Amino acid sequence: MKIIDTYLDTKILIEDIITKDGKLFALAKKSPFYPDWKGGQLGDRGTIDGVNVLSVKEENEWIIHEIDKPINAGEYNVSIDEKRRFEIAQQHTGQHILSAAFVHIAEIETVSFRMGDEYSTIDLDVPFIDPDVIKEVEELSNTVIQKNIPIEEIITDVEGVNNYPLRRKLSEKVKGTVRVIKIGDFDTAACGGFHMDYTGEVGMIKIIDTEKVKGSLTRIYAVSGMRALKYYQKYNYVLKELSKALTSSIDELPVRIEKLQNQAREQALTLSKISEEYAKLLATNLPKEGLIYLEGYSEIGNSLWKIANLENALLVFYDGTKYIIASKKYNIKNFIKLLIENHGGKGGGKDDFGNYQTSKKLTVSDFEKLIQNL
Repeated sequence: MKIIDTYLDTKILIEDIITKDGKLFALAKKSPFYPDWKGGQLGDRGTIDGVNVLSVKEENEWIIHEIDKPINAGEYNVSIDEKRRFEIAQQHTGQHILSAAFVHIAEIETVSFRMGDEYSTIDLDVPFIDPDVIKEVEELSNTVIQKNIPIEEIITDVEGVNNYPLRRKLSEKVKGTVRVIKIGDFDTAACGGFHMDYTGEVGMIKIIDTEKVKGSLTRIYAVSGMRALKYYQKYNYVLKELSKALTSSIDELPVRIEKLQNQAREQALTLSKISEEYAKLLATNLPKEGLIYLEGYSEIGNSLWKIANLENALLVFYDGTKYIIASKKYNIKNFIKLLIENHGGKGGGKDDFGNYQTSKKLTVSDFEKLIQNL
């Protein structure tokens, strides 16, 4: 892997230990642990003298390590999680390939990059990307991987970097030494993160989703390497289970699901009409005053409160999950507040209608007692 020498050290000098918000932190001026989110990359994990490192943060001149057990200031041996490093290098190299592919295919620039524990995101400087472009970029990226191109690590300075065709202009904040990651003639970028030695070690890149963000940017969600394999394993399993459940081949699933959705919509419309007719029948026999308590399907309750005569009555309809409450006489908003004060739960609504939900089912007498307080 391509890793800066600083992160290849096997020792660390802890200069101070602090406690904040009940957490322990070991402070060092220099550390072999790569900080979380530096350059958008995930940070290292491992141990300091057997004590687990839970997170790593770079703040001013300090590298701050969150640890799970107390240690004293001093010099210690460290052990880095190399499996995690390998996965990080796969994701970061995959991001370089993907960002370069967007430039090659459609001249779309990457604005920012962030690596997560499950997937990485790339924000692109366009409000919309055609699905065909996504497909072409994905295919080109994986072609570059299959070519197994050697990846070069070039150490230069802010003057020397002008000799290389950087995909993204170097920030004016950068001073002194500059590290350049070069993937053949395909991509050249300044970067301090972890990278593979050959593109083939990335294994595979899969774009899993897109999203419009910040008004004018498009966010790409992607996975590389073993993450891509796990993604395929997961969705292959889901598709097979759906195929069995719906007695349909995987290729026929979209048609089968659309048919079921249409049937469900038709049944929901029929149920709504039946519920409305049944609510009309119920309304003719309801008391004209006091508490009216009923239980049944929510569709019936939602129709009933609209057509029932509630000028002098309060309707409480329980559908097994929530209470539908309505009245023309009592202020429902205030009534629900009383319910929450006396029995907990949550809810809200308007002066004449609202919903209330609680973890335990209330009795009719619970409602009757509160009506007296209105």
